[in-house]
Amino acid sequence: MPVKERILETALRMFRMYGIKSVTMFDISRESGVSKKTVYEHFKDKEELVQEGMRFVQDGHEQHLTDFRQHSANAIEELMKQGEYMVMLGKTINPVMLYELQKYLPNVWKQIETFQEDCLLQAITANLQRGIKEEIYRKDLRLDIVARMRQLQLETVFDQHQFPGAKFNMHEVIEQITMNFVLGISTEKGRKIAEKHLQILEN
Repeated sequence: MPVKERILETALRMFRMYGIKSVTMFDISRESGVSKKTVYEHFKDKEELVQEGMRFVQDGHEQHLTDFRQHSANAIEELMKQGEYMVMLGKTINPVMLYELQKYLPNVWKQIETFQEDCLLQAITANLQRGIKEEIYRKDLRLDIVARMRQLQLETVFDQHQFPGAKFNMHEVIEQITMNFVLGISTEKGRKIAEKHLQILEN
């Protein structure tokens, strides 16, 4: 693995575990097995490292969304895969990291918001369009409203004030939100498909 990629992956793993502020460039160099000088040869400071790390993560998210779209039998299956992926992310993301990004690194947080608008919202909209074309989502949906509603639902799952980890299981939260969302936008044909997925989730 190239040195720069190893540093990035190490840094992201440490940020997820401990947050951003408490992790130093020296910690990252030691954990990566390279000198601190080598880290600074690739990243001028920790903010640049975080920024590139988030871009690396976002590229991965975009690829997953593309894969879900290409390898799903229908829009509902695609949406279910997105939900399962969110559960996996929830297990690896430390809420402290998200809080620190928003509070201390506004430029990086702006990059995340742009990604949500340009990639995530577009993926949700594309899924809705697909479902309408497949006649499993209602054709009377206001895509600009429903897509943003879905985006807000997914963001809310990571809000510790709304769903504190000590009280709520993230898998159950996403399952409930997703199933109610799908049943609300589905045609009769779509509801039958959704109910099959619900049975799979229950088994």
